[in-house]
Amino acid sequence: MVSSAITPKRTIAVLIGVAVIAVAAFAVVRSGVFEPETVQGAIPGPGSSSPSASAPASPSPSTPQAQPSPSPTTLEQIKAQNIADAKARLEKYYETTAQVANNGYKDWESKLLPFWGHPDIRSSLRGVYTNYAEKGDYTSGAASVESLDLTGYRPDDAGFETVNLRACIDFGAVENFSKDAELIPRQAGAPTRYQFDYTMRHQGQDSVWTINEQVPHPEQAC
Repeated sequence: MVSSAITPKRTIAVLIGVAVIAVAAFAVVRSGVFEPETVQGAIPGPGSSSPSASAPASPSPSTPQAQPSPSPTTLEQIKAQNIADAKARLEKYYETTAQVANNGYKDWESKLLPFWGHPDIRSSLRGVYTNYAEKGDYTSGAASVESLDLTGYRPDDAGFETVNLRACIDFGAVENFSKDAELIPRQAGAPTRYQFDYTMRHQGQDSVWTINEQVPHPEQAC
């Protein structure tokens, strides 16, 4: 799980879409209107490879077992837990889009729709992902999330909390390919490392965090 402080440098997978500009975000909410500029995706990050076929070694009877952490009870504990969960959910989204993008966008709908919390995100991205799947495009390489900083937090008694994050993403190692395995070059001068603003929204008690807004800032290097 991601800590509530600035996330240390870690590698996660992300694709850079090739529509409009070669490296950008999946959709932007500006005054309630989504602009499907490009699509994000990625390959699995560290630790996401298939498990070994051999059974894990059983702990020694004398080895003390870790005890589960107590549930947060104070307002500060709940806030810290919510921030950590929102960050973890965002990274899980990148990991899932990784698997989808590197598999030619097959089954993207069943895998990615649960991450999108705003109906405009769903409607704007449905056509984009369908187009990539029909063309057979895919990606390779991995992006790096250099930091995740908290920029806002709104509590909610019904469990619909909001977490705002500023992310620094490096797309330099990501490549896009056509169905015929031909490299799709980036647009000349397109930035590969810049900032994004995210709005993460919890969907109620015993539910999940979703991405409700993503705004790329390609003009803001990081």
